[in-house]
Amino acid sequence: MTRAKDIPPTTLDELRRNLTRLKLSAMLEALDEALEQAQIIQQGYATFLGGLVQKEVLAHATQAAERRIGNAKFPATKTFDSFDWTFQKGLNVQLVKDLMTLDFVRQGRPLLMLGRPGTGKSHLSLAYGHLAALAGYSVRYYAAQKLLTELFATLADGTTDRFVGRLARLDLLICDDLRDVPPRPEYASLLYEVVEARHGKRATIVSSNLSVADWGKALGNRTLTASLVDRLMERAHVINIKRGRSYRTHGPDAPPEADRPDEFEPAEAPEVPGA
Repeated sequence: MTRAKDIPPTTLDELRRNLTRLKLSAMLEALDEALEQAQIIQQGYATFLGGLVQKEVLAHATQAAERRIGNAKFPATKTFDSFDWTFQKGLNVQLVKDLMTLDFVRQGRPLLMLGRPGTGKSHLSLAYGHLAALAGYSVRYYAAQKLLTELFATLADGTTDRFVGRLARLDLLICDDLRDVPPRPEYASLLYEVVEARHGKRATIVSSNLSVADWGKALGNRTLTASLVDRLMERAHVINIKRGRSYRTHGPDAPPEADRPDEFEPAEAPEVPGA
């Protein structure tokens, strides 16, 4: 292969200008080092060009993953590498790890995560979301109350169908921390529209510290919520952290056991009917 020093300066300058015009910044950045390395190992032209192009491909993949992670609006970076697998004795670790294959995302299956506050539901939700974004899936995270509030706001300007349509196209929608909040009669209907639009086609993660039987009270309409739950339960995976301890109040950063208030003692986790 022609040595780098044998290439006329004008040819290299033109190559750099063309790489800049084509916005092939990774190839441009790697060019000089690649030429020197090619000279040392007497690299063939095809191998040299293939290696340079591969750097551009990898750079584009990294940038795309970063965009998907940014678009997901995660409130924090949580991964399985930072998850404490030994803390939660009631966790079905095998199921959690099986779901890391993301087959449930590919198959458009729901994932319900139940347990008292602090048992790791949000961490797991975010970790699955982060993994899915890295794997090329479109992901959007919502705290449940924020999702309900934004859905309710669309009623004022008639953009509900448009908003639900955007949510329906996501590969993975995360609705985190459905809890007992002041309900509105419209909440159940709006969330039902989202679940129905995604049913059987796209994956949805819902986490809650409430028993599924109490979702109707939280959403303000028990009848519609029953239909919503019926669709979520079809083909669903369920991670039910029974008798779970709160990582916040019993983990390594919690106050000494003797100083903890009685009300922080572990309580039974919410149950899924029939689980």
